[in-house]
Amino acid sequence: MLTRYLLPTCLVGAAIVTITAPSYGAEALLPTQVAKIAKYTAVRIEPTISSPGSGVVIGRYNKKGQKEYVILTAAHVVKHLDDEYQVISPWPIAGNEREKIKIDNKDIQILPGLDLALIKFCSDRDYQAATIGDSDTVTEGSGVYVAGFPDPGAAIKRRVFQFTGALVSSRLDGDAVQGEAERGPLAGGYAIIYTNVTRAGMSGGPVFDVAGRLVGIHGMGDREFAEFAATNQSGSQVSSTTLGDKTGFNLAIPVKSFLSAIPNRIGELGAKYDGSEVNGFIASGRGNVPNLSRVNTDDVRSMKMMEEENPVNDRSTENSAPTNRSPRRF
Repeated sequence: MLTRYLLPTCLVGAAIVTITAPSYGAEALLPTQVAKIAKYTAVRIEPTISSPGSGVVIGRYNKKGQKEYVILTAAHVVKHLDDEYQVISPWPIAGNEREKIKIDNKDIQILPGLDLALIKFCSDRDYQAATIGDSDTVTEGSGVYVAGFPDPGAAIKRRVFQFTGALVSSRLDGDAVQGEAERGPLAGGYAIIYTNVTRAGMSGGPVFDVAGRLVGIHGMGDREFAEFAATNQSGSQVSSTTLGDKTGFNLAIPVKSFLSAIPNRIGELGAKYDGSEVNGFIASGRGNVPNLSRVNTDDVRSMKMMEEENPVNDRSTENSAPTNRSPRRF
């Protein structure tokens, strides 16, 4: 039987953070429970000029009697120094509307080598922070949920909270072929591939495991290459390649990469970490599917599956090159 361990409690400034080591295993939550965690931690990021994005609150602490919060997002969402940014808060613990918060650019920190950034904001309201999980446990076939605020579409004409569930289809950081040089994560650290429905505007949004723990930051959508014929100035026919429709595969940066980029700072950020294994179910496009290695097959027969969601065709890009802005420390 596994034994529960408790690492020493860290006191950093006014923040008290307890980090638990792998223990009995976290129980999988219902999709509605994970959705509630996402709704109470995901944020909308609204720039004045550039493309909007999403993010997730990962830390909260008190400093000189003031509540301060830390957001993790994709760096390409907040990369422009000459832009002004506004955060639309998560759903509050108490209250019935989100808060608009203007962000000072000095409170944005770009992490070197990764398409990730941290944003700090202050508020007198109470907001939840997502618990960080072990992204190494999210492998092919694992259920994941993606949350964020996509751009308006033809029918949904405003940015509203969206929450989708599906499966991890591949890991780029765990697949290599002998003799092939191309291996490992893509530029910016993207390594987790999944089939969740995503749209432009969801970049920087959280990827949760089935226990409701943050395991990645979404920020890229794979696209088809489309070839077409064109005529050059001399009148000759030439072929050209452009980006076509989305393939349905999307990518996230594992939170393990984030933790490696901020060694010994998790307590400073007021964040929580839970690296225990998950017992129970997995998420898919058809709702909750039993994990047959842990669930009795007699119980499986009695479970009702949810209807498959209709896929959404997204022609808008979610990927942007990571910024070269010098990193700033809070």
